[in-house]
Amino acid sequence: MTAGGKREVMLRLIAAGFLIGTFCFAQVPESTTFGMADVRVSNTAHFAVQSFGGVLRDGRYVNRDATMLQLIEGAYSVTDDSVAGGPGWLSSDLFNIVAKVPDGTTHATANLMLQALLVDRFKLVVQHETRPVPRYVLSVDKGGPKFKTASGSGDSGCKPIQPPGGGGGGRGPGDPASQPNIKVACRNLTGEQIADNLRRMAGGYLDHDLIDSTKLDGTWDFDIEWTGRGALEAKGPEGISIFDAVSKQLGLKLALQQVPLPALAIVSVNRKPTENAPGVEAALAEAPPRFEAASVKPANPDGPPFRGLLYTGGSQMRAGGTLRELIAMSLQIPPNVASDTLIGVPKSAETQRWEINAKVPGKGEGAVTNINGRPTPPPLSIAMEMLHGVLMSDFGLKTHTENREITVYAITSSGKSKMKQADDSERTACRPDPSLPKPALNMGPMMACTNMTMADLAVNVQQMANAYIDHPVVDATGLEGGWDFALGWSPKAALLASTANPNQQEGQAADPNGGISFFDAIEKELGLKIVKEKRSIPVIIVDHVEDKPAE
Repeated sequence: MTAGGKREVMLRLIAAGFLIGTFCFAQVPESTTFGMADVRVSNTAHFAVQSFGGVLRDGRYVNRDATMLQLIEGAYSVTDDSVAGGPGWLSSDLFNIVAKVPDGTTHATANLMLQALLVDRFKLVVQHETRPVPRYVLSVDKGGPKFKTASGSGDSGCKPIQPPGGGGGGRGPGDPASQPNIKVACRNLTGEQIADNLRRMAGGYLDHDLIDSTKLDGTWDFDIEWTGRGALEAKGPEGISIFDAVSKQLGLKLALQQVPLPALAIVSVNRKPTENAPGVEAALAEAPPRFEAASVKPANPDGPPFRGLLYTGGSQMRAGGTLRELIAMSLQIPPNVASDTLIGVPKSAETQRWEINAKVPGKGEGAVTNINGRPTPPPLSIAMEMLHGVLMSDFGLKTHTENREITVYAITSSGKSKMKQADDSERTACRPDPSLPKPALNMGPMMACTNMTMADLAVNVQQMANAYIDHPVVDATGLEGGWDFALGWSPKAALLASTANPNQQEGQAADPNGGISFFDAIEKELGLKIVKEKRSIPVIIVDHVEDKPAE
C-alpha cells in the first residue's frame, strides 16, 4: 500500500471516531442500551451453524449462533481480519442474544446497544491501534510482468471468455472435475484495478482484502485462466489455483502477509457471559418456531432423489429424504454418523422417501427477514427445529437422549506428535490453503488448522472427512490446549478408483499412484492415530414414530 493510501485509510478511521491507542470502556448512554437481554451459549452443532447477524423484528434484536468475533464485527462495524488479539475461542464459541428494543430502533443504534451489551455481559475491553493484520499482497514476481501495455483507451474491466459452445464458463451443475476453468479477458487496468478485479473474481480463494503493491504505472491488457475454488480438489493435478495462475500467467505474486494497518485490538473479554437477570428468559421467550403450513407426500420414486433442507424463495421451504434422514436432519445429527447415534428407527423408515413443502411463518423466529434489501430465510438451526415440529405433529415423533455403548473412532496419541502447540491468541480455525506443500500426489488442497483442541479436531473431521468417517469421532489423545497443523488427504472416491482393491478399508496404506487416505494422513502428518473401539456416549433414542404421516 502506498504512503498516500495508508494516510487516506488512517484519516477515514479517525474521522469515523477511531482514537489510536485509546481504550473503549466508557459509560454508554441509557438510550443506547437494550431494555433487557437474554444472553446464552448456543448449543447448535457446528455443521448446522448459519448466522445472518443481528435482526430487528417485533420490538426485538435477535442474533443467533454468532461467534464473539462476529458480535464484535457487528457492534463496531469492522471486518473480522481488522480485529486483532484476543483468545482463540473468539472464532469458535457460539452465542445467542435476544434483546428488547424500542420501536423505531435502527441497525446503527442496535449496534451501539450491542457494544454496550458486550462491555456489560462479557466485560469486553478494546482499543484502536495499528497492528499487523492479514492481507493478500499483489506484487511483481522476480521475472517481471508477463502482460502487455494496454492497446487503447477503451473500456476498463474484465469480461468472461465463453467456452466453445457457450455454457457460461462452466458454472452449471455436474461433476466438478468436468467443469471448464474460469477464463477472463481484462483490458485497460491499472495495478490497483488488477488487484481489485482479482479480489472480486477469485473471492473463493481470497478470504482477506487484497492490497496492490505492484507499483505498476500505466494500464495493462491480459487474459487469465484458473479453476474455481469448488472444483480445484476434484480436478487434482489438472487444476489451476488463482495463486498459480497469477504467478505463471501474469508474472505477479499473490501472497498472504501481515500488514500494519489500523485495527481493533482485544484487550480482554470473558468467555462466559454474566447470568441473565431473574425473569428475563421468560419475558423474552417465544413460542417454538413452526411452519405456518406443511404438506408431506411420498417422493416420486422415478424422480431424482432430493435429500436436504432448502429455502426455495418467497415463504417456501422444501425438505426431502427418508424418515431416518429427516429425523437426523431435524436433530442436527451429521448424516454420516446417524446410523450409530440415532437408535430405534423402524426399518420402514430406511427406504421410503418423503417430500415436505412448507410455508415459513410471517413473523417470529422462523420468518423470512429482509437483510440488505434481500429476503433471507431463518438460520438453518431454526429451519431444522421447524422440520422437527412437522415430524412430531405428522409422524408422532418422540425421542429422548441417553448414553449407550456404540462403535466410535477414537483419536489417540502415538507420543510423537508432529503438531505445534498454538499461541492462545491465534484464531481457532481450519481453512483450505492451496499454497501449502502436499506430502503426496492425488490429493485435495491442504487444510491449515490453527489453535485447534483435540476435541475441536474430533468434531471437525466428522464433517471435513465425511466420506471416510462413518462412526462418531471422540478425542482420546490426552493432549491439552490448542494446536497448529496442516492436514490433507485424497478424496476417497479417487483413492478407491486408483487401487486394485475396491473394498479398501480405513487405515490401509496409501495407494501406489500417490494418494493417501484420511486415516493415513492423520498418522503421517499429525503423529496421531484413529482406532475403532466401543465407547459409551450420548445418543438419541426414538421412542415412537409412525410409518406414514397422519391423515
